[in-house]
Amino acid sequence: MAKAPAPQPATELFSESLQLSLKQREVLDALQAFPQGAGSAELAATLGMHVNTARGHLDELVARGAVRVSSLPAEGRGRPSYIFQVRVPDNRTVADEYVSLVEVLAGMLTDTDAATPENLARGREIGRTWARRMGAVDQPTRSPAETLDLLFVRLRDMGFDPVSMPAEAPGDAPAVALHSCPFVTGDSVPTPFVCAIHEGFLEESLGTTNPQGRTVSLTLRPFAGDGTCRVEVAG
Repeated sequence: MAKAPAPQPATELFSESLQLSLKQREVLDALQAFPQGAGSAELAATLGMHVNTARGHLDELVARGAVRVSSLPAEGRGRPSYIFQVRVPDNRTVADEYVSLVEVLAGMLTDTDAATPENLARGREIGRTWARRMGAVDQPTRSPAETLDLLFVRLRDMGFDPVSMPAEAPGDAPAVALHSCPFVTGDSVPTPFVCAIHEGFLEESLGTTNPQGRTVSLTLRPFAGDGTCRVEVAG
């Protein structure tokens, strides 16, 4: 029996994927304030623009898949009214939900506050499996400088706001300082177990766990000072 088709990936609805113009983003943001949707006249009044202009932007957003349009039954003999509803999710809400889910799952797997060698090793193995599942594994034959460049891009795309740090003294490993973390929400900070998962992910994705041709090693130092974590890459 053929499997029923799944819904489309939510990532395809992120505004970044839809490549919207500044004006389209402005209209989309205004429409977000109407949970049940709004008509073009109502939205035009909110934005202070002509209704035809607002309708033109809405039609563009519908064509890009950012907005859904539905018709209301006509009252009397007039034309039916149209309601426009945003389809684009709130990235912050999505991130917070999945951070909470990961924390719950991690807590069910182990005592996440206990930084025992066994717990940290298990976390790193989960991270390596995660990298393989994501298809993020790179070749292990890069030099430390090349690995740093790739590490910077990967950390930036994952939301860690990296800044390259030169070696502080001769013989020290160069590093990348992490100024933000997807797993910091409000007063909540990631546990050592979650940090070990990230370390395993980076090790595997950069090829530093593969003994075949390995040229670099990677070390994650959580909460290294000044509100940052640090990733060191040594040759």
